[in-house]
Amino acid sequence: MVRKKKLSNIENLSYSKNESFENLQAVQQMALNKKGKDDELAPDISLFLKAEELKGKLCGLYNDKDNRDSHINIMGSVFIDGNELLLNVGDKPNTEENIFYKDDSIT
Repeated sequence: MVRKKKLSNIENLSYSKNESFENLQAVQQMALNKKGKDDELAPDISLFLKAEELKGKLCGLYNDKDNRDSHINIMGSVFIDGNELLLNVGDKPNTEENIFYKDDSIT
């Protein structure tokens, strides 16, 4: 029963990218202003860089799925009973409808 109460409280929370970004900036400032034993500045560079990495991921700068190396397969024309069959596989750019075969009677 206690677990259900905790879950209902979590569902009501909202957290935005802007809030996360601001929190990471605050963490970076704390890392830069960290003091050592003798109250001298001793910035925590690893914490600063980790917060910077998380900010970059939040903004989409580091994408694991980079599709620049995609392969394209091209098939020749297929004719059935004298009509050319246009195969529509995948999405074509700037098209509204997909045409499956070439026939003047269909618009």
